[in-house]
Amino acid sequence: MRKIIISLMFVILLTSIVSAEIIINQQPKELYNLEDIINIPIKIATSINLNNFFSMNLICNGKQTEIHKEYIVLSSGQEKQINPSIPLIKNFIGRSTGTCKIKSILGEEYVLTNEFKISDLIAITLKSEKIEFSPEENIVIEGEAIKANQELTEGFIELKMISGNSSTIEILDTVINGYFYINFSLPKDTKAGQHLVKLNIYEKDTGGEITNKGFVDYNILITQIPTNLEILFENSEVEPGTNLKVKAILHDQTGEKIESNAIITVKNNDDTILEQTEKPTDEFLEFPIAYNEPPEEWTIVAISNKLTSEATFKIKEKEEVKVELINKTIAITNVGNVLYNKTVSVKIGNESFGIDVLLDIDESSKYILTAPDGEYQVEIITDEGNKITGMATLTGKTTSIEESSTGMMSLVRYPVVWIFIIAILGFVSFIIFKKGYKRSFFGYIKSKKKEKTKATPSRKNSIINTKNKAELSLSIKGDKQNSSIICLNIKNLKEIESKKSNAKESLQKIVDIAEENKSAIYENQDNLFFILAPIKTRTFNNERTAIKIAQKAEEILREHNKLSKQKIEFGVSLNYGTIIAKQEKEALKFMSMGTLITTAKKISSLSNQEIFLSETIRGRLMSDVKTEKHTKGKIAVYTIKEIKDKEKNKKFIRSFLDRIEGKK
Repeated sequence: MRKIIISLMFVILLTSIVSAEIIINQQPKELYNLEDIINIPIKIATSINLNNFFSMNLICNGKQTEIHKEYIVLSSGQEKQINPSIPLIKNFIGRSTGTCKIKSILGEEYVLTNEFKISDLIAITLKSEKIEFSPEENIVIEGEAIKANQELTEGFIELKMISGNSSTIEILDTVINGYFYINFSLPKDTKAGQHLVKLNIYEKDTGGEITNKGFVDYNILITQIPTNLEILFENSEVEPGTNLKVKAILHDQTGEKIESNAIITVKNNDDTILEQTEKPTDEFLEFPIAYNEPPEEWTIVAISNKLTSEATFKIKEKEEVKVELINKTIAITNVGNVLYNKTVSVKIGNESFGIDVLLDIDESSKYILTAPDGEYQVEIITDEGNKITGMATLTGKTTSIEESSTGMMSLVRYPVVWIFIIAILGFVSFIIFKKGYKRSFFGYIKSKKKEKTKATPSRKNSIINTKNKAELSLSIKGDKQNSSIICLNIKNLKEIESKKSNAKESLQKIVDIAEENKSAIYENQDNLFFILAPIKTRTFNNERTAIKIAQKAEEILREHNKLSKQKIEFGVSLNYGTIIAKQEKEALKFMSMGTLITTAKKISSLSNQEIFLSETIRGRLMSDVKTEKHTKGKIAVYTIKEIKDKEKNKKFIRSFLDRIEGKK
């Protein structure tokens, strides 16, 4: 009996298991994005009468969400086709994303679909590659936005440009067919440096809720643009006998400092240039003001990066005298810069006197002290409060101060001087009227004048003479020209100037060769610049000529150092850049653009009896010269290994072609 009951229960259980079957006709795709619709066609077949609920649940990362439910009534042997459409929207499935399955349930029966993924990601691809911009420059950002299911995005793009902790630019635009394009410009006062650009792309459902989304962040660099050149004095009123301290400060679009170079010129009240030099910005130029320079207003002009600025400063009035007590004489000298008209107090022993002093600039006067024979303490106090004391041995009947006699009156007191002067005059008269002297004397003067007119030194105390002079100018209207320059740095120039040697002759040879090749000569401190400008050479290709001059200069100086005791310590550099040039009657006036001159000076100072090429001119000579790179003081320089002979190559090719023709 027991076996019968168990068998009956088994049959009933088996009947319930196979009574209905859920068949998935189509598995879901592997990947969906939010807002997609999942279609899962289901067939339900039954072998018994069926009366039950059928439901479908979305299972994502362990979380179940009911997405379909209906009541099924079927007779034995019937089938039912169910085609549920499941929209992947927040109102229906919430924020279910990740790895998912759909579970179909009928009574106690259920089946699971294959795993698939629901994503809310949008991939962004940028087509714009430029990342460095100037203020007011147009910035174009374009690209593509593709959803994870490889469908094109239809939505919105939000751009934010962030500097520090705040947004400087905010833009909202659309994404159509997966493409976006944003064009905007930066304000002119945009701060230089790194700026973060944040791009957010998203789609929204019909309820306005964000569904799929993607983002990308990257940095752009805003460059510094020189907008203002400031002249800054340590003191705008300078005392004579001290140094003027002035510097140029270059500012960018937001007022931040820019490191560069500036040409600073000091002009006096007559607009005469007293000093002109190139200095790094934000570095003081010190210029000595003579102790006797009159109180005037002088001008400072600064030029940097095509910006010019001008400012004035005052030389203060200074009333001051220098007082010396020499034995029994008081010497008073006006060492100020204005007329001195004050009283100097003098105390001899217990008696006091006042000297009314009226002296022009650099004028002196002397006063004799007298007193009954003895040694006295002398105290002198100027109106400015300067005080000197000393002991003096004095003679006389009374205590007094008398101004010392000067000029012709002093000569009267010394007849021996007159006798000597008369003797000298007599001798000179005898020589002048001697026969034949007059002609030879004036002939000598004339010949000297002729000699002087042969050549004019390039600068005061110059050791060379030049016919093609170049002068650096503050601001000129001329031709903008690309020029090659050679800089010869003479490291021991002061030593050469102070000694008699043939070093000057060797340097003059180099100048003559440079001038034969139509160079203009510019002297700056211990540097000689040979400027090959098209306005002088009548050609735009001056690089090979520059090498020729540099090599000849090196050859002359090395030969000199072999044969002479007085060595010339030197360095040679070649550079290429832009100048503004204008040929005037007395000289080639030019203005250097950028760091053309300073770079040439720096490289030549690093050279030790070698020829160094800058990066710029090396690029111009790549087809003519083989070079070798070196690093000197963090600066890249190039030395010449070989100069290619183009004519020799042409002859070889011509000969080769002729041989081929002969064989034919």
